[in-house]
Amino acid sequence: MRLLLTLSLPAILCAQAPTAQPAISFEKVHHDFGKISPDKKVAARYKVTNTGKAYLNITNINPSCGCTSTMLGKWSLAPGESEFLEATFDPKGNRGVVRKSIQVTSNDPANPVVALTMEAEVIQEIMPSTTSLFFSEVPRTTPRKGVVRLSSGNGQPVQVTEVKVPGAPYLSTATRQEGNDVVLELTFDGSKVPGGQVRGVDAITVRTSSQNQPLIAINAQWELKSFVTAKPERVAWAEPAGKELRATLTLSAADGKAFLVTGVKSSNPLIRVEGIGKKAQVLHELQVVLSSSSKAGSLNERLTFTTTLPEQPEVDVRVAAILR
Repeated sequence: MRLLLTLSLPAILCAQAPTAQPAISFEKVHHDFGKISPDKKVAARYKVTNTGKAYLNITNINPSCGCTSTMLGKWSLAPGESEFLEATFDPKGNRGVVRKSIQVTSNDPANPVVALTMEAEVIQEIMPSTTSLFFSEVPRTTPRKGVVRLSSGNGQPVQVTEVKVPGAPYLSTATRQEGNDVVLELTFDGSKVPGGQVRGVDAITVRTSSQNQPLIAINAQWELKSFVTAKPERVAWAEPAGKELRATLTLSAADGKAFLVTGVKSSNPLIRVEGIGKKAQVLHELQVVLSSSSKAGSLNERLTFTTTLPEQPEVDVRVAAILR
């Protein structure tokens, strides 16, 4: 009898069933809403089933953004039991193809995190190709043009009733119809920018006949090409502290016009400029001097020159130093 028990014990141990485990399964893991309006929330349902042999506990549901909310009736499912996870997407503020995800965490040891995905194409009634235009390095003598297309998202013609650019005489607008779309042309004329201004941002308001989008805001950011050329554009040193440092700086007008440098303001009293004359010249050769009193460390300063040029009454030059 003792021999029989000894031989049977390994067989009994091998015959023991493995520990029962839960298993999470989704009928689908992706939902495509297709084309949707930005003013209406949409919802998708994902059927989740416990295909394992122990209770499935869903411990966390984490959407990828605040525009998605979720609801789950039961967080613990018996073997074979199913439930629906409902995800609601708010498309407000979105445009074009949008993709979102939801991470579902459970006690399934083989698949602890499942990623659910959804996508939609958010179609606005009027879709501007951009809401920001950039006019950089614009010469004062040659106008620069920019284009914004207002595309129809509902198959109906876009109707622009008014375009306003308050306080910006250097910006002019024109519109033309192309099928259901409207093309808005903006022309920036640097010659009409008031003296002393070299950069700025202007708000353009487009009024339409749409009840859902009666106003469309577009920003125009611009910067004029410098009328005065500074060489070098930035004065810089990397030298030991405790000695006077000098650098040559030249200022000249773009069209070869003679002008007078009337003064300079330094952001640091340890930096001065020598050679400012009392006569109008085509080219001004100046000396930028950093005092020997400067301590070790780094400097990032600015020199502001004043001139008699109405096109550019002020010229900024950066001055940097690393003193060791």
